[in-house]
Amino acid sequence: MSRLRQRTKQLMIAGLAGAGIVGLLFAGYAIYQARQVHHMRTSLVQEYESKIQELKEEKERRSVSGWVLARDISAGHPIRSEDLRRVELPADSVPANFMKSKEEIAGKSVKIALTSQTLLTPGLLYADEPTPHDLRWREMGFVQLPAALQKHDVVDVRIQFPTGQDYILLSKKKIEQLNGGLVTVTLNEMEILSLSSAVVDAYLHKASIYALAYVEPQLQAKAIPTYPANKAVLELIKKDPNIVSRAEHALSHSTRQILEADLSVLSPQNAVEFAGRHADRNAEAASSGDSFEMVPNTY
Repeated sequence: MSRLRQRTKQLMIAGLAGAGIVGLLFAGYAIYQARQVHHMRTSLVQEYESKIQELKEEKERRSVSGWVLARDISAGHPIRSEDLRRVELPADSVPANFMKSKEEIAGKSVKIALTSQTLLTPGLLYADEPTPHDLRWREMGFVQLPAALQKHDVVDVRIQFPTGQDYILLSKKKIEQLNGGLVTVTLNEMEILSLSSAVVDAYLHKASIYALAYVEPQLQAKAIPTYPANKAVLELIKKDPNIVSRAEHALSHSTRQILEADLSVLSPQNAVEFAGRHADRNAEAASSGDSFEMVPNTY
């Protein structure tokens, strides 16, 4: 009986030892598997991160950063910093000359009306010239204005003599203020002197001073002034500065009378010839752009 108990005890010990060994082996295997899974997971994560980084770099190589408008802007209006928004665009879908720097955009004006989300290029913008030291405001009530003229329109101011000679007096002037027949523009010193000469010329010779509006001022080039300041008139202004104000007053109140007087001294034949030359000049201007050819005196 004691032998049986001893044998049973030995078998139990052997069984427990075997179970312990199996448990150790299983635990070792489990630890090994866990390490393998962790290693595989780490390798997979690193591989995915590497691929994601490659895709990001590829995207960066294939995309570019540019600036678009955050709102609609009318022609001639400046762009402010808050009007811009940075965007990422495919490199093969943008023009080569797109503008990358916000600093080179802000402060410039648009040539044409632009809508929101428009990608900006140099051809769409222009920079205003710096303000000269001799620039001054000038009100004019003696200029014959187009009926449809509006504030902020851009005009050339011209002078036309009864002989038919027509000169550009002031070029590409923006109408800063418009109040009935009174307009306000900016002039530099040379333009002020030239205008004074033209006003007295118009007063003495019954010429008319009138304005013509640009169609697309942001796209059209500035005309070249062709009016030659009259030295004799400038000397007269020096001797009698008040003649300019008298001339302006006379022109402001008698533009219609001057026109009727000019028409009355022209014979029907001369009037027809003058109208024909006017039509020819308009046709040439329409076919070749701005024309500044002076018409010789044939009267």
